[in-house]
Parts: sequence; structure tokens; C-alpha cells
Amino acid sequence: MYNSSGPCDSPLVGDHTGAPGETSCTGCHTGTDNSGPASITFSIAGGVTQYTPGQTYSVTVSITQSGIDKMGFACVALRSSNNSTIGTFQLLDAARTRTFTGGSRKYISHTPCAADAPSPGYNEWSFNWQAPPANVGSITFYLGALAGNHNHATTGDFAYKRSLTLTPAVAAGMEELTGAGSPISIFPNPTDDKFEIRSVGSSNVRELQVLDLRGKVLKTLTAGDIPSAADGQYSAKQLGLPAGVYFLRITDEHRQSYKKLIVE
Repeated sequence: MYNSSGPCDSPLVGDHTGAPGETSCTGCHTGTDNSGPASITFSIAGGVTQYTPGQTYSVTVSITQSGIDKMGFACVALRSSNNSTIGTFQLLDAARTRTFTGGSRKYISHTPCAADAPSPGYNEWSFNWQAPPANVGSITFYLGALAGNHNHATTGDFAYKRSLTLTPAVAAGMEELTGAGSPISIFPNPTDDKFEIRSVGSSNVRELQVLDLRGKVLKTLTAGDIPSAADGQYSAKQLGLPAGVYFLRITDEHRQSYKKLIVE
């Protein structure tokens, strides 16, 4: 718990999102989740269900419940495969939202003053979330929300929880091969035009395909089109690649790898 008194007559909410390993707001408040009459809006960029690596998305949380003048929320984004924090929350209004860390997880929530409903029975918060730079599989957002009766106690309030899952927009299996085990790297990356594909050991590129972030093949280079080891340079301009983010499907004599290429 990370509760403390706030200057606007509302405590700071902690890690009560209903995510795996956490309680919801019922961890402190009496009642049963989702048993109240509130209408909860929890949407990412107007309802998207997929994410593109590195892209920033707008997130909106709103609570509508008649007779309530205190409302709050807490949200976390977790990689579905291991429930670890993923992506980055970005504040749009520091007076109404804050980010914080609880254990190994990172959260965004309302601020004490932003719990005061700006109009009777309604409150809303907006912030951004930036997707991770590579495909990490599905990502689930967990939201804990509270509509309080302002009796300065933890009784008689209404707790709610929601979740949203985003799947990667890139084609299935198109995860970048990174780390010490990767035999291939791209340099420089990002680049404004020229770049090299560097292989560990004697691996030679036999085929190169350029894909967009949805997995569509934009360009294919076979052995006769690939620069010799002495030159080794590729040109984004000659490949017809405007500024953006791409994946390179690189085939050598040992394996097929995917590497992300950023053209500025």
C-alpha cells in the first residue's frame, strides 16, 4: 500500500489495479468489485486492440455515477507472458495524474486534487502510453477505479476493475533477435540513409526482405542484389524507404533473423 494524506481531501491510491498479484480497490474499501451502477470508460486510442512497437497511444479513463463527487483510479500495463511492467506511461497533465513505482511495477493514477469531480457525478483523466520498442507478445492493462461517498471512511464506496489486452500489430513470430546470442547487428541504427548488416563469424547474408510493422514485405533482395562483403553498405533511399520503423528479415547460411531498422 502507498496511501498518504493528500492536500485535496483525498488519499493517494496505491497498487490496487486488480492485476495478477494485486488486490483491487477492495483491498482497502469494503464492497464487491463492479457491483455499483457506475459507467466506466477505459479506452486506448479510441478502441485500438493492437500496438505497433515504439508508438505512443492516448488512454482515457472516465467514471460516471450519480451522487458521487470523489473518484479515482490506478492503472498498470503488464507483459502478458510474465506479468512484468512494459511500456512507458507519459503525463499529459501533472496536476491530474502522476506516475509511481510499487515494487517492480510502474503505475499511473489520479492525484489527490484530481479526485474531486469537476462536474456532478463525472470525472475523467487522460494520459499517454508508449509501446515497447519491439514485439513482446500481448500486453494487458489493468485498471482499478473507485467512486467514493466522501464519508472519510472506507465504507459505502464503489469499487470497479477493468482490463484491456493489446496484441502486437507485427506478423506472428516477428520478434527481433537481440542480445549476446544474436549473430547479426545493424549499424548505424537509427540511420538517415546508409547502414551495414554486420554478422558475427563468417555468416553471409543470402536474402534480405524489408517488412513494415504489420509484416507486409516491401522489398526483397536476393544474392545478386546484396552488397559484397568489401562494401557491405545498404541505402535506405535506394531501397525506397522513407522515414519510419521497419523490420529486416535476414537470411544467412545458419538461420533467419529479424532486426528492427529505424530510418530518420
